Amino acid sequence: MPYIILEMRTALRYSTRMSDLQWNSVTLEEDEKPRVLPEELREMAADLDPDDFDEPVQEFLDAVMAGEDPETLRRAATLLLQDEVDLAPDLASLGVEPDGGLIALLLAAGADVNARNAYGQPPLHLAAYYGYESIVEQLLAAGANLRTRNLHGRFAAEVAATPTLATRLEPPYHPDDDEPLPPEIEDADYEPEAECCCGGGHDGECSCGEHECQCGHHGHDHGECSCGHHH
Repeated sequence: MPYIILEMRTALRYSTRMSDLQWNSVTLEEDEKPRVLPEELREMAADLDPDDFDEPVQEFLDAVMAGEDPETLRRAATLLLQDEVDLAPDLASLGVEPDGGLIALLLAAGADVNARNAYGQPPLHLAAYYGYESIVEQLLAAGANLRTRNLHGRFAAEVAATPTLATRLEPPYHPDDDEPLPPEIEDADYEPEAECCCGGGHDGECSCGEHECQCGHHGHDHGECSCGHHH
């Protein structure tokens, strides 16, 4: 995608020699994050054929081989992870999955496994939605958080393509799950109420005839409506 190419070029513009890398997982403690040496990253990149990928991936592979700095690679890997997991639905229906070797490289380079894309979807939600079981396992191994929600407030388990994936991705229990709804929500009356907006400061019936009906009821003629106000 064009915006991915633009962001990639921006991220790769400045470079220094690369030091140790680590996975960027919010569910792992700092001392639990596996360290990936630059030599290991280059070996992983060398195992991938650049001709199998589009331009952004090719640029990323070149950057890994050239020894770009860790933060630059991490930002680029995060963007690519979101993009690569989001294959076209028709490809997913044919059983085509993202390249596991590339996903592994992106995760090893520090891609934020829980970062949402421009449409509010984390990688785990996308992989679950398309039914990419092997990619789901890679993301979970890298620390994908089962309690991360997408833009619509849904867990990955709620958008999973199969019951098996939904069970695998069921978020762990959290005390907040048992909290009752606030009274103002639990007891809310969703019938629209009439309000007089004429500004007259009166109670009861409004008969000023100077404003339109705001009661939210439909199907009545001009004059008295079921809200009790005269319009």
